[in-house]
Amino acid sequence: MPTIFRKIRKALLSENKFSKYLLYALGEIILVVIGILLALQINTCNNEKIQDGKEQFYLSEIRSSLVQDSLTIKKVLEFNIKKKKVVSDMMGTFSDTLNNQQRIAVFNQSSDVFVDYRLFEPSTTTFNNMLSAETISVIKDNQLKNMLTNYYEYNYSEGVQERLVQMNRKVVDEAFPEFFTREFAKAQLNLDTELRPIDQVEFHKSSVLISDLYGIGYLLVMQDNFLKTTLSDIDKLIKKIDQNLE
Repeated sequence: MPTIFRKIRKALLSENKFSKYLLYALGEIILVVIGILLALQINTCNNEKIQDGKEQFYLSEIRSSLVQDSLTIKKVLEFNIKKKKVVSDMMGTFSDTLNNQQRIAVFNQSSDVFVDYRLFEPSTTTFNNMLSAETISVIKDNQLKNMLTNYYEYNYSEGVQERLVQMNRKVVDEAFPEFFTREFAKAQLNLDTELRPIDQVEFHKSSVLISDLYGIGYLLVMQDNFLKTTLSDIDKLIKKIDQNLE
C-alpha cells in the first residue's frame, strides 16, 4: 500500500499537478488520522473490556466473601443463644433457695460455654487483593464503592464487641477462682489443700459478680443487635453487587 501511494505522489509531481498533489497529500493525512483514531478507539474498547472483566471478577469474589461473612454472623448469633442461657443460669445461683453445692454445680456445668465468646470480623482478603492489584476505581458504581469502603473500613473489634471481651475476661479472671474449693482440688487434681471448703464460699453475696453477669447478658443483646444490622448491610451489598453483575 505505501508503494502505491509513493507512485501516485511521483506521478502527480512529475505532471506538475501541484494543486492535485496538495489535495492528495491532505487526503492521505486525513486517512492516517482516521487510522490512528480507529486504532485508539479499538484500544480503548479493548481496555474497557479488560476493566469490565476485572470488575466482574472482583465483584463476584467479594460477593462470595460476603456470603461467608453472613454465615459467620449467624454462627455467632447461634452461640449467643447458648451463652445468654448460661449467663441466666449463673445469675440464678444468687437465689437464696440454693446451697453452695448446687451453685457450684451450675458454674461447673456452664463454664465451658461461659469462658468462650464469639466475635465477628469480616473476611477482607478479596477486597484487599483488589486494592493491591488495582484501585477501588475498578468498580464503576460510586454508590457501591462507598458501601464497600464503609463495610470493610469499619473497626469491628471496637465498641460492643471489645466491651464484651473485657467483661467476660474480668469475670473469668476475678470470679472463677472463687469456685476453686478444697473439694474441687481433691476431685480434679487429687490434691489435699488448705483451700476453703465448699460451704464457706460466698460468691452468691457478691454484688460485683451479679452486676458483671448482668452486664455480659446486656452486652450479648447489644452484640446481637449490632450483628443483625451488619447482616442487613451485607444483604444490601449483595443485592447491589448483583445489580452490577447483571
